Amino acid sequence: MDADKFKNLFDEKRRMKAKKYHKQKNKYFLFNNLIKILLVLIFFYYNLETELFKMIDFNIWYTLKIFIYIFSILFIYQTFVNCLEYFTTYQLSVKYNLTAQSVKDWLMDKIKSFVLIILLTFIFSWLFIFLYNTFPQNWWFIIAIVLSIFVVLLNYLLPIIILPIFYKLKPYPENELKEGLMKTFDKLDIEIEDIYEINLSSKMTSANAAVIGMGNTRKILLSDNLAGRFSFEEIEAILCHEIGHHINNDIYKNLLLQPVIILLTAYIVNLSWPFLINLFAYQNVDAIITLPLLLIFWGILYSLFTPLQLYLSRKYERKADQFSFEVIDDPMELGRAFAKLADDSLSKLEFNWWEKLYKASHPSIKERIKNANKFKNK
Repeated sequence: MDADKFKNLFDEKRRMKAKKYHKQKNKYFLFNNLIKILLVLIFFYYNLETELFKMIDFNIWYTLKIFIYIFSILFIYQTFVNCLEYFTTYQLSVKYNLTAQSVKDWLMDKIKSFVLIILLTFIFSWLFIFLYNTFPQNWWFIIAIVLSIFVVLLNYLLPIIILPIFYKLKPYPENELKEGLMKTFDKLDIEIEDIYEINLSSKMTSANAAVIGMGNTRKILLSDNLAGRFSFEEIEAILCHEIGHHINNDIYKNLLLQPVIILLTAYIVNLSWPFLINLFAYQNVDAIITLPLLLIFWGILYSLFTPLQLYLSRKYERKADQFSFEVIDDPMELGRAFAKLADDSLSKLEFNWWEKLYKASHPSIKERIKNANKFKNK
């Protein structure tokens, strides 16, 4: 695909705006993460975990003490981080008209997220202390099994319990568009319960689509701001991409990887934990006071596998694109849809090396459009 044809797919003003947006966004990304790292270093350098634990170390139920300790630390941390994000990423989204949320709505989502974070972190923390006390030699293997099952359960419950906390889901409106899309399923000989609409416009100004859940909770979602902005052919191409994920069982492939990563992470923690306890001069390896160190160290180790997960994600996305190219009449309908989505969201058209390693879950827009054009011209 020559440069002129590629360039003509995009709105030049949106591309100029996207460059300015990402320049500022990358600055905020670097600044925010440096502040977070500094916050963690200060926390441990001044032994604030010890001081905080002393404040709650009174005669109460042990499980409740874990909860209060975890809640206190996360409340302080998340409050600081949310204030930081409000003045950086949220305000940047407002400036570039990428968010549809008022400050109140944005704050409510942060509160909901905080409740989920507290719940999941508490369960993990309690589980660690319980298993370390009960099975000191094999705790890491048992926790890996439990967490793997928990990840599967979360994916199963995502469309019916977790996602509805933030979005409204409903069957896609009965209209000519839906009728045409359902005919696409018939043409491909694919049985599906329904297409669902997600009110993405309540959060952001750009459109999207996704496949979520597993088994009888699996749902194909189209955002409520796709219709009217995209042609039927473009929406059909996007839908076929999502069907590609369904056909290729990409959700299950991702789930199969998680137990391996969790097991390796738990094993490394098990090997390193006595050394870290001595380094930080904690008295007991299973004490409540060690939980902040555990959470941070676990998170660092788990993040080391991010490049692998992103690489596989991009691979699955290419295969889903390929499926769409094969079943739609014109592969460039998907290419044009990608161009519109990129302009709407001010997405970058190419990634640099560190974005591929730590941020890019999809191939670049430029690569995907070139792949569409290449398939068309076979």
